[in-house]
Amino acid sequence: MSRNLGWPAVLGIALMPAASWWSMSHRQPLWGWFAVAVLLLVFAAVTGRAVTGFWRGLLIDQRNVISLARFQMAIWTVIVLSAFLTAAMYNVFTGVDEPLSIQVPSHLWWLMGMSTTSLIGTPLLLGDKARKAPSQAALDATKALLQKNGEQYEDTHPVGQVLANTAPESARWSDMLTGDETSNGAHLDLAKLQMFFFTLVIAMTYVAALWRTFVHAQPDGITQFPLMNDSTIALLGISHAGYLANKAVPRQ
Repeated sequence: MSRNLGWPAVLGIALMPAASWWSMSHRQPLWGWFAVAVLLLVFAAVTGRAVTGFWRGLLIDQRNVISLARFQMAIWTVIVLSAFLTAAMYNVFTGVDEPLSIQVPSHLWWLMGMSTTSLIGTPLLLGDKARKAPSQAALDATKALLQKNGEQYEDTHPVGQVLANTAPESARWSDMLTGDETSNGAHLDLAKLQMFFFTLVIAMTYVAALWRTFVHAQPDGITQFPLMNDSTIALLGISHAGYLANKAVPRQ
């Protein structure tokens, strides 16, 4: 890890509770939550740059591509962690006896668990394909299509049946929505697209619910996060299952 990470990391961590406490003293827990979330994003960007040399480094995986699984895990981590810290600081400020006694809905734990499963399952499923020889015809077709779309194939190389970038600087935001393999690397991946939009819609909806929680925070503290219904978790669960199943489908 780069030595340049030291002071920004310490400063960012120190500013989170400080910003949160300042907002509580002005009776503005909503702005405290916003400040903590922004500081978490800045910390993630600085960490990524210190390790990989790029601000988006946190989202770049071992194949030097921007990972959708990392993206959605990062989103939920920022949302939940910033909200929990803000709620805890609000409870401390209002004198709640047990400031950390905040009920997090079980559905939210399921959601975080699904995100972690996709993050861990992706390299496991692709790892098996990386040990198999690719079809030369499929590789040539993907190469031709990438060049037709104006991309430099020299930035990409096959690892078995899996495509990887030669270096972190070759990572593109479009990696989150395109195939991972030599047979579909130049095509839009519908399973990825579905999970991307489901994640954004559900995350934005939950942010709105948390917004209301902090706007209408009561003097007796914040003891519970907004609930999520079974249908939401079912939709996201199906999306994650399709995302992982699509990676397990045998291709040449």
